[in-house]
Amino acid sequence: MGAMTPTVRANVKAWECDVMEHMNAQYYVARSAEAVGQLQVMLGLAATPNLALIHRSERVLYLREMRNGESYTVYTGIFTVGKDTLTVFSETHNLDSDAIASRSIIDLQLVDLHTGNAASFSEDARHAAQALTVSPPEDMRPKQDLPQPPKRDLSTAEEYGLFDTARGTIEPWECDVRGNLHPRFFMSRCSDAVTHLHRHYGLTPAYRKLNNLGGAALEYNIEFHGVFKAGDTLVTKSGLREMRGKTQHFFHWFINGGTGQTIATIETAGTLFDFETRKSIPMPEDIRMLAEPKFVKF
Repeated sequence: MGAMTPTVRANVKAWECDVMEHMNAQYYVARSAEAVGQLQVMLGLAATPNLALIHRSERVLYLREMRNGESYTVYTGIFTVGKDTLTVFSETHNLDSDAIASRSIIDLQLVDLHTGNAASFSEDARHAAQALTVSPPEDMRPKQDLPQPPKRDLSTAEEYGLFDTARGTIEPWECDVRGNLHPRFFMSRCSDAVTHLHRHYGLTPAYRKLNNLGGAALEYNIEFHGVFKAGDTLVTKSGLREMRGKTQHFFHWFINGGTGQTIATIETAGTLFDFETRKSIPMPEDIRMLAEPKFVKF
């Protein structure tokens, strides 16, 4: 059993903060993707540029907000090593508050970029990975398995009356070195989608301002089913699952508008907070009453 190793050191920039005055969710994912790049070097994969660790899923847990100017270090370890897969764990440690701001668990697959097929780890890479293995923290929040329909596609979205939220075209600057939409920009498109979803049940900027409310993500669970390339069109269908206590659960399906292929699906949990105290609050009853008829049940 190894120990967590530092993979990213950085600080929160003003331009990484959103209207909620804290670092936007996409930048946590951007940093965890950087940690994967560091990991490739540690495993000796940099010597074989045709091999790459590709995201298959990612779970992000947001524990505490980070604000402009704060410094942090991302520490990374490995939960499991398979024939051609890794489950990687990272924690973002806020150096100024001496607290863990976020955690991410990423399922990766080693892929031969020439063929597109899975590739087995060499013995050297496997040994290097095993030296980095760590145990899950005892206080890790358990993952909630939610019911899903048999298919998550446009026809199913129409059947359930899902909301049309984020739309657009993938830009070259949103793509990674392999030409695929970077995980960071999946999260950016989620930010686009969630504001439109909120409007459908009255949680508008005007309502937030009147009631002095902010909002924050608590958890994202992302499954990657394919890739977006520059020039691909994006159609996002979103739905609200439930509101319970201080938490609301909703989801997004990212679909290639040209092919109809579902590229990624995301389940998320969020909360509202008082803008002055920065403490989470129960969902307002008037918002709950407006939202309840729109809940999607699978």
